[in-house]
Amino acid sequence: MRLPITRYLPHILVGLAVASALAVGYTAVILPSSTLTIPKVTWTTNPLPISFAASDGSGSATDTFSCSPSADAYTMRTRRNSPGIIAITVVPASFSNCGASLLQVTVVATCQVAASQCKGSFTGLVQVRQPANYRNLPANLQVNITVG
Repeated sequence: MRLPITRYLPHILVGLAVASALAVGYTAVILPSSTLTIPKVTWTTNPLPISFAASDGSGSATDTFSCSPSADAYTMRTRRNSPGIIAITVVPASFSNCGASLLQVTVVATCQVAASQCKGSFTGLVQVRQPANYRNLPANLQVNITVG
């Protein structure tokens, strides 16, 4: 005589195997990555104002920042609200590491159109990106650009 449970035994075994695989995946991948400490960027001046005359074509401002905890190699990435009008660049564009010591960057805003079309207020962001981890570190630098 067969027990009724033997009819469902293959289904139960497959379910247990899937549940075990999910549990192992969670503890091996998701749980450790959720407890990692992501470095945070602290800017000295945020937002950073940049003002210049449209006839000058560009303007710049300098800021310093640090990371806590320390971060390995990273690059600076920019975003802006008017990409056809204003370009934003950061010098230097990358560092080998970031820690408690202050690092200095110069943010340059440049008109990409004729001076008469460049006048106005614009905003942008400077993001610190860790290419090896495919992520931006929190806190972005807000850049407020005024072209007169």
